[in-house]
Amino acid sequence: MSESNQRRPLSFSNDWIESVLVSAVRDMPVEDAIVVNLSTAALHYKVGGDHGTILPWKSTMLRHCTIESGDTAALLHVRQRTNLGGLALGWDWYGHRNPQFPRATPLYISSQDDIGNVQLDPVSAFTQQTSVATSPRRYRLKLNLWYTPEETDCGIHTGHQFLEVHTQVLGTGHMQKFRENNADTLYEDVLMPPGFTHDPFFAIANDRSFTYPWHRYYADTDCIWMAVELHPL
Repeated sequence: MSESNQRRPLSFSNDWIESVLVSAVRDMPVEDAIVVNLSTAALHYKVGGDHGTILPWKSTMLRHCTIESGDTAALLHVRQRTNLGGLALGWDWYGHRNPQFPRATPLYISSQDDIGNVQLDPVSAFTQQTSVATSPRRYRLKLNLWYTPEETDCGIHTGHQFLEVHTQVLGTGHMQKFRENNADTLYEDVLMPPGFTHDPFFAIANDRSFTYPWHRYYADTDCIWMAVELHPL
């Protein structure tokens, strides 16, 4: 049996956002953190005589609680907000990675932490529907943070080659869907408050192929959010 509560800092943990990965979670106290369940089983927590659950690939904000059981989780805690933009000085402006990215958009990405392999059936894991698949598929789980200042349009896009969801860490933003690559064709606007992980935007077929609508992140305030990526193997 694995040793309980194995912890390590995530590669993007810094002076502003403490970021920790914990596995084999058992009776672990949480003082103040956003807890992201990075596994296919529910995570269970308690405070006094009350009990709660964080579903797979979802998150919440916990204070003065105890996580009773869970497979793998990320814990994120905002250490300070002063000079918040300073964290981007050690990150990469996204335009360096994408030549087509708008030159005037201040979007910054942290290092990516390669967590490891996971096995899941994405249809049942993300849609709560019964799948015709006979076996789970292997994915590589990777995490990174994003930062952008207030009133930033992070760009409408599609075509990801991996499954992803996002967890809001600081500030308030939006995950939005569009019929076309045009802001006037908005048809769904998901508010992203701190501690919230949105439902997947991708659609999964029974053969486990997937597609994305046109979508974007839009920041109302200075925002930090975490990308949870599952890359098919």
